[in-house]
Amino acid sequence: MSHQLGRPMATGRTSDIYPWGEAKVLKVFRDSRNDTAVAAIDKEVHDSIEVHTLGITPIACHGKLLLDDGRVGIIFDRVAGDPLTTVAERRPYRIPAVARSLAREHARIHSHRSTAFTDIREVAVDLLDSEPLSALTEQERAAVRRRIRALPGGDSVLHLDFHPLNVFEHDGGLATIDWQSTAAGVPAADVAATRLLFTEAELFPGISALQRVVYQSVRRVMLHFYLAEYQKLSGIGSADIDPWMIAVRVLRLGWLDVESERDDLLRRIRADIEEC
Repeated sequence: MSHQLGRPMATGRTSDIYPWGEAKVLKVFRDSRNDTAVAAIDKEVHDSIEVHTLGITPIACHGKLLLDDGRVGIIFDRVAGDPLTTVAERRPYRIPAVARSLAREHARIHSHRSTAFTDIREVAVDLLDSEPLSALTEQERAAVRRRIRALPGGDSVLHLDFHPLNVFEHDGGLATIDWQSTAAGVPAADVAATRLLFTEAELFPGISALQRVVYQSVRRVMLHFYLAEYQKLSGIGSADIDPWMIAVRVLRLGWLDVESERDDLLRRIRADIEEC
């Protein structure tokens, strides 16, 4: 059967989103032909079905689809509203409220527990042997490994790519998408990952210097209100979050290896182990 996709509705770092009928979308991966990519796609299908079954997201996953050109897509329900990023951009005065909504959604996700996902510490330790982390010496990797394994364990569901572009207004509430990095652990680990996305992750490629200043300012404001609200809801603050930064930096570098971030992440990882 031939599949005519047309133009994508949205484009991400590793995939494109296409309409699929009236009520669904097809997430098509640009690289889906090697064993690593296949395993990652299978994980996303499994984890997306699991979080929908647990009631964490209303967006159902309907399995994989093989395209004529050999690429693989995943079929999802279509989200009915806008991402929180768009809500904030259209009405900047709502940035504090949007940030608080983000924190409440994150805390709600963390209230769910499951044994279906891999421990975040195991995921991070395994990535230390990947190519992006090869710039660390064996002694440095051993020190990072010890730091990560000493972190506390837990069974809360962690998203690990939780930011306003992945949280949508939907059917009178919120819907979180993109569960490709799901793991299990303590909530502070997931909050650390979100803090990294707001502070250390690359902004949109190709933006002007003025846009960069504006976006960085907005990120700082949103992060402030998000962290304050999350601490109010959970009691989790910087003392709980800070120790996890080394692990989430390893995840970011090992999973994505964004060239513009690489040197800074390695520098910060080295600084983390020097503080021991």
